[in-house]
Amino acid sequence: MKGSTVLMFLGIVLLGVGVSYPFITLVVDTTPPDITATCPENGRVYTSLTKITAWVGDPETSVVSVTCTINGQTYTLHISSVTPTPLAIADTGDYTLWEYDIPDITTGGTYSFTFKAKNRAGLTAEYSGTFTIYTTLQGSWYVNNQLITSPTQTIYATSPIVSFKFQKTAGIEDAKISCWIEEDGAKILTLTLTDPANHIWTGTHKFNPGTHTLKLVASDGTNTVTFSIIGLTIGGGGWTLTMRQTLMLVGAITVAAGALLRIKGR
Repeated sequence: MKGSTVLMFLGIVLLGVGVSYPFITLVVDTTPPDITATCPENGRVYTSLTKITAWVGDPETSVVSVTCTINGQTYTLHISSVTPTPLAIADTGDYTLWEYDIPDITTGGTYSFTFKAKNRAGLTAEYSGTFTIYTTLQGSWYVNNQLITSPTQTIYATSPIVSFKFQKTAGIEDAKISCWIEEDGAKILTLTLTDPANHIWTGTHKFNPGTHTLKLVASDGTNTVTFSIIGLTIGGGGWTLTMRQTLMLVGAITVAAGALLRIKGR
């Protein structure tokens, strides 16, 4: 057999072996995904939350899923259809923006969240925290069940015991709100949350007769709903006679008594 023929035969055999021999790619991944630049972000305060986002990357294998759980509700994020500028983080591989449009969160309060990402090797990473939805405190003040509509309103009362009420119509959770009454810069009454279902604080205070300048304060630590009542006038429950009026009254009674005695001939 000629040498060329032997070489050709050997080449064909090697080609066949090469085609049938299984070759695989083995990727050893010991590093979980990295989650960064999220929304919501730990410790942040928002007026509302309508979308959750996260930049997620993996230096060895690609990320296959990203979820975010907010107060027990889990959302599955998807890769953004928009192609933003890649987030540059040195030596950690490429990052991809994942996002999800959620039902608007507008109710004031503190929320907990957890992002979770998984790569092709099954390794997972988590990022947890809390954020706050802040809604500006709003509400109405009442004195003796009379709505306060002006910061210079005057209230008249016949009883020295006066009732106060604040009803919240918007704002953060009730536990973070305080309501009180001030007179001459001093706190004279702290209201109590007596109707949590309707967000109502109430209290009563006994005043001396006269006119009082009061300040009604409801505060969430950031914002206040304040009214200054220039006049709260408490009735004294009777007449107070001056010395002149007393002398005139006694004189009139004396004259009447003398006239009666003369009529009787005494």
